[in-house]
Amino acid sequence: MTTELVRPQPDHSGPDAGDVLTLDDLAVHFGGIKAVDGITLGLARGRISGILGPNGSGKSTLLGAITRLTPLTRGTLRFEGRDYSRVRPEAVARLGIGRTFQTVRLLEDLTVRENVQLGHDLIAGARPWWRRPGKADRETADAAVATALERTGLAGKEALRPGQLSYGLQRRVEIARAIVMSPKLLLLDEPTAGMNRFEREEIGELMADLRAEGLTQLIVEHDVQMMVDVCDHLFAMNSGRLIASGTPSDVVRDPAVREAYLGRQDNDDRDS
Repeated sequence: MTTELVRPQPDHSGPDAGDVLTLDDLAVHFGGIKAVDGITLGLARGRISGILGPNGSGKSTLLGAITRLTPLTRGTLRFEGRDYSRVRPEAVARLGIGRTFQTVRLLEDLTVRENVQLGHDLIAGARPWWRRPGKADRETADAAVATALERTGLAGKEALRPGQLSYGLQRRVEIARAIVMSPKLLLLDEPTAGMNRFEREEIGELMADLRAEGLTQLIVEHDVQMMVDVCDHLFAMNSGRLIASGTPSDVVRDPAVREAYLGRQDNDDRDS
């Protein structure tokens, strides 16, 4: 059953206004498990949206569906008005959708710089087959990678390998690899996992800077306070379905959200 379309409300108008991504009755079922079950929503252009929910609520599965890494059971995906529900996963990044993963996915035998370079190479691979990369292409790639490393606090660590970095720094490499692709939509799955409070604040500031540049972002994160501080709009999920949508302050006060997520967290804290 399709639910009513809910979306962040933009406070700007003009040619760039509107939803950059829309999901219509999206479902992902694994046998009898309804990991995502009838999600309908829209992401306003140039805003930071977040998804809250307890473990197992379907948040990461939803991101997998958006990037076509997880097959759809039903529903429609539209990016900038284009239906891409049947696009192959490797083509999604070239549409302008970048992402990080819940579990760090870096190549251990490559340096930090080389791992970030992979993001740029993926987009560069969209060039016509007859156009080979030249000096200008390499210079452009080098500059883009250097900027991504600088913005994520990785300058000076280019020659290290992932195994030489803390978990929090490995997360930064993933973020750098995603933003070097110059996406129009950035999906961040627990981007501050393994980071201390100071590091989380730095990543929050980076997200705010990217928003100021017009980048639309969708974040899955368990740090509720960060989500409230950074996001313009929150969605809440439980058992594969949307249970709330609105401003961060409204969503975290929603009784259904507190029962499904915040209440469970409070109970866990008392038991620890």
